[in-house]
Amino acid sequence: MVHMTPITFLQYLIDLAPPFQSVWESDDNYCVEDDGSYSFHGVCCEFSNYFIDQEAHKYVVLTDRDWTETISDNDLEKLFNWLECHLEEKETKDSLSNSFGLLSNAIFTCFLENISQTNAGEYAKKFMGNKAIIYFDKWHVYSRKL
Repeated sequence: MVHMTPITFLQYLIDLAPPFQSVWESDDNYCVEDDGSYSFHGVCCEFSNYFIDQEAHKYVVLTDRDWTETISDNDLEKLFNWLECHLEEKETKDSLSNSFGLLSNAIFTCFLENISQTNAGEYAKKFMGNKAIIYFDKWHVYSRKL
């Protein structure tokens, strides 16, 4: 497995969904520090908001100019397979001291939790692997039917 950094993780997400780059680089992104640095958690947080706003099955009116589909089902499958491979079975204090553990924690707490009560999360369930779905289901409360 390639050593993952917040920079390589961000680039992976931009390669998957190129319009995310303009969201990341916008003045509205509060996940970047004053010195330009950012963490796995910041990337996941900003991407979760993007994911919620941009997913293909959002309830929108046709005149909602902020919505465009940018992640196809094939790319969602790739994304969730990739995420699953970067999730730890069990988080420990020691695991949070290395990049793999920090990335795993960020995916759990700043992506899966954030999408868990949204239409995007409901739709994404069918792409999730076992580790993701077990965690997601702990947070998932959704009452609107697709």
